[in-house]
Amino acid sequence: MKSFTLHVLSPERRFYSGECVSVTVPLRDGSYGIMANHSPLIAAVIPGEAAFTKPDGERVVCAVSSGMVDARNNVVSILCESVLLPEEIDEEKQRLDAEAAQAEMKGKQSYKEYMLSQIMFAKAVNNLRVKKHDAAKINNT
Repeated sequence: MKSFTLHVLSPERRFYSGECVSVTVPLRDGSYGIMANHSPLIAAVIPGEAAFTKPDGERVVCAVSSGMVDARNNVVSILCESVLLPEEIDEEKQRLDAEAAQAEMKGKQSYKEYMLSQIMFAKAVNNLRVKKHDAAKINNT
């Protein structure tokens, strides 16, 4: 399979920069796959599970938050607020964050505060989903 250059970045770190043969990212319409020589694309990434396959066959799964993906000239850049491997996700912290965000959404808030609470809730729930999906995969092997 042909490879292309992938950059997965967040404000905190350069998560991955290197070659890969395929990548999937969560978009509003569902999971979107990209391979070598993909047509140009710019799209909004939503919180979800992203995955990419390196040329040696290793598959890397990660939880991504809101951001964007840019594909052109055999280079794909995924820029997100946060990117975490399943083993980097603190399940208890994410559960507490989700509960706190849910409680905030039930209280009186401005529209802006409500939207921020929704974003915090979506990020925590997504991280828990990726963590549980990874745990289930490990238990089935």
